[in-house]
Amino acid sequence: MKTQENVTETLKLLHKGSGKLYLLCVAVGAITGFIVSLYRLILGHANVLRKMLVDHSVVKGPQFIFIVWLIFILIGFAVDFIAKKYPKISGSGIPQVKGILLRQLDYVKWFQELIAKFVSGVLGIGAGLSLGREGPSVQIGSYVAFGISKIFDRDVIEKKYLITSGASAGLAGAFGAPLSGVMFALEELHRFISSKLLICAFLASIASNFMGRRLFGSGTSFDLIALYPKNINPYYQFALYIILGVIIAFLGKLFTFLLLKAQDIYKTKKVSRWLKVSFIMSTSLLLCYFLPEVTGGGHDLVEDMVTEKNTIQILLIIFIVKLLFTVFSYATGFAGGIFLPMLVLGAVVGKIFALVLIKYFNFPPEYISHFMILGMAGYFVAVVRAPITGAVLILEMTGNFDHLLALATVSVIAYYVTDVIGLEPVYELLYERMAKDVPDEKNDIGKKTIVAVPVVGESSMEGKKISELPIPEDVIVITVRRNDHDIIPKSNMIIRAGDVLIFLIPQEKVFSIKEELIKKGSC
Repeated sequence: MKTQENVTETLKLLHKGSGKLYLLCVAVGAITGFIVSLYRLILGHANVLRKMLVDHSVVKGPQFIFIVWLIFILIGFAVDFIAKKYPKISGSGIPQVKGILLRQLDYVKWFQELIAKFVSGVLGIGAGLSLGREGPSVQIGSYVAFGISKIFDRDVIEKKYLITSGASAGLAGAFGAPLSGVMFALEELHRFISSKLLICAFLASIASNFMGRRLFGSGTSFDLIALYPKNINPYYQFALYIILGVIIAFLGKLFTFLLLKAQDIYKTKKVSRWLKVSFIMSTSLLLCYFLPEVTGGGHDLVEDMVTEKNTIQILLIIFIVKLLFTVFSYATGFAGGIFLPMLVLGAVVGKIFALVLIKYFNFPPEYISHFMILGMAGYFVAVVRAPITGAVLILEMTGNFDHLLALATVSVIAYYVTDVIGLEPVYELLYERMAKDVPDEKNDIGKKTIVAVPVVGESSMEGKKISELPIPEDVIVITVRRNDHDIIPKSNMIIRAGDVLIFLIPQEKVFSIKEELIKKGSC
């Protein structure tokens, strides 16, 4: 009887009005946009300060260089202390957001962790580590949403909508790309689309972008003038896009492999933690002196590469050093993402590809930026496995929609090849490695949880009868939502594309079963 009451209550929650929820999504977006824009602004000043400090130390001599080295080491110790005190802020933060949505994590100290994420991100990235601002921005958005859901006492369903919206607002604020924020939240985090979720994510992203424009104006994130090669045979272009997509797919696999390997080395190496931190911060300082292009996120490097006359050999060195420095920077567990460094690596690959075409096939040099853009999108897709987000993100960050077909082609090829070679999405792999707040199953025996699973066309669930679904005996379908109407399921009822199946799952098994049901409903 109690279980039936819980089911009835949950179904009421699914259908209750959305007016207050939408207002809260706007508030989440506006607050996130302000914090992320401030984070982005301070990071910009930190990068300028780092360059001034390094340049000044060269003039002042060895004694001042030694002082700068001590400052870098102290920053490393400070960031490491924060990471150990608040372990949920480590890394990019995107796997943690996935954990919150899957109810395997809880932000018990959400406000303190938000501040810790902000401060440690500024310190680590500001000190030259090859990490991006986007991952912390996404997690900051989730902290804001979590806090608002607590303050306004939202139920578990609206809490998920708010956290997804906060993550969307975080990415929108980090790059000034509201549509990309929406697509990333839906394609990578939530994994299915509903009209309510879409509206929530859009409202938050738009509010975040509005706040960002107050500080950074309406310009695009990357200041690139990219010409589309209209005077080249379209069949020839298509062949080049396929080749580039294949190359980038394998380089994406290399990135994922090295990222995980670096984590293993950092964790298992029998050296004291302070020595590891000292080594990575000393490496950062050395690179600030001898190869400053690979330090920080790399935003300026992308813009500079368009006009600078780099040789293929120099670009190969930049790619290798940037790749290795990124994976070991991330292995420290310091707050920072891999989004922006991935885009930078893709841009380097794109320029190398363009220089080969210029040198051996007489391509005009003005198309360098075109292939850089394609490389950025392709590399992102190869690593993250989110093709729609990859194409849309680069379009918004460059502001040139002439490249849409080329971006889509490279993205799809990179996605297909990585699928063939068995490369899993990087954030899925990082999520699996992440420490989780696994609940005590003994305390949850007998409790049930409602899970909604959408059915996509041509998935393994479509066309099957309810009785034919491959689900455990203690999991039941309690409702089928079709065209906004709830239907009591019968064993011979045929499931259609667009249906949403409402499952009742034992709470102690929800974590292991939910992801599997969503996969069966979507592929």
